[in-house]
Amino acid sequence: MVKKHKILLFGFGRYAEQIAKNLALDAHHVVIASLDKEELKVAAKDGFEDLHVVDIKDDAQLTDLILDHDITHIFCAFDDEEKNIYLSITFKSLFRTLPVIAICESKETERKLKLAGADKVIDTMVAAANRLYYIVEKPAVAEAIDEILFKDKSIIFEEIKVPKGSFLDGKNIKDIAFSKKYKVILIGLVDKELGNKFIFVTRGINHKIDAGDVLVVVGKKEDIKNFKKLLGVMV
Repeated sequence: MVKKHKILLFGFGRYAEQIAKNLALDAHHVVIASLDKEELKVAAKDGFEDLHVVDIKDDAQLTDLILDHDITHIFCAFDDEEKNIYLSITFKSLFRTLPVIAICESKETERKLKLAGADKVIDTMVAAANRLYYIVEKPAVAEAIDEILFKDKSIIFEEIKVPKGSFLDGKNIKDIAFSKKYKVILIGLVDKELGNKFIFVTRGINHKIDAGDVLVVVGKKEDIKNFKKLLGVMV
């Protein structure tokens, strides 16, 4: 069973509202903070009670909020991505060991959030679509995703470019026992022949892997490192 947490969620806009509801459904305690009182009114109508008007530029307010509520995780979910970047920088300065999760809508913002110190960065479009799929079709996988987001820091996502002549070059996805043999889970791949289109393997596609394709895998850091060595990718 996934351990429940006290999560400080910043914002209650188009994405944060859905995030809050999903977290609450999973029995996490959600503390919602925003400078926008109208957002908090919407949150109250949705049944959330632990609501706080907070100026994100006031370090004292942020510190009190964390300490007074024994917060275990921070979720930066403002619609304004610059605010999420600012919060990531601030909290990594104030509470270096407190996990910070942030949302983004572009690769550029994802890069900035990682540089700002965010521990996990979630692409809103991809995450929403796939978590919904998992909840409906594979609830056990949904629980595993929660573990990745909230608990096990030894688990990482990695992009790996398939070298020419490697054991994956020319093979079909379903012919490779990624999990059983290599202890990594293939999430999807970027196919160069299809114009850099990202393909989710959760859709059941038996795609042929070619040199130059980019695999997106998840697994333990050491297992991914060993997998890359077997592929002949520099570690």
